[in-house]
Amino acid sequence: MDSGEFLTMLKGCIGSKVSLVIDAGLYKGTYPSRIEDVDEESIGLAHPMMRGALLPVHRNVQLKMSVEAGGALFFSVVSISKGLVRDTLPLLWVTPVGEARKIQRRLFVRVPCLLKIGFFPLEGENYKPEKEEWMYVNAKDISLGGVGFTVPHEKERLFPEKTRFLVEVMLQEKKYLLVGKLVKKMPKNELLELGIAFEGVPVFVEKPLGGYIRQQELAGRQS
Repeated sequence: MDSGEFLTMLKGCIGSKVSLVIDAGLYKGTYPSRIEDVDEESIGLAHPMMRGALLPVHRNVQLKMSVEAGGALFFSVVSISKGLVRDTLPLLWVTPVGEARKIQRRLFVRVPCLLKIGFFPLEGENYKPEKEEWMYVNAKDISLGGVGFTVPHEKERLFPEKTRFLVEVMLQEKKYLLVGKLVKKMPKNELLELGIAFEGVPVFVEKPLGGYIRQQELAGRQS
């Protein structure tokens, strides 16, 4: 899909959630945002936040953007064009670079694992980013759709239902960041079974995570 078609489609997606990825540098990571406006050349996004402040950005820096539109997930490289404040809302304007790609939603088997997973809350009652901290658990299973894990009942308050989290996954000594939402909370004996659904898995994460899942599946068949 060329950039013109992509922009036309996004005009009907005001308010849709977006994930922005910075691959390298001081501000490397994944940042949630949403579409606030679309014009003939650019997309106006709610300016991403970092530790309670606006994420520092520079013109012409390229980011990776994924957005759900029309029931499908789309990926595009975008270039920062400008930042401005409209009606007290800080906007970050980005321009698509090249074509947007539709990411196929393939169903992968959920495999058992012992990966160390980190969670950082992105919202919640009395939410104050500067006071939030990373929480780490050992996952019990993972797929390209999400991750399952358990926590003691006394930690239930740290995982409010439907809360969005920044999710850290370590694969082959490399850290990957995704955005997910808590979609499952179920008591099981002395523990709580929790499930996080990823909001989208960019291509550069899908390849290593999919490879890990296939390795785990093969190991399970051989055992």
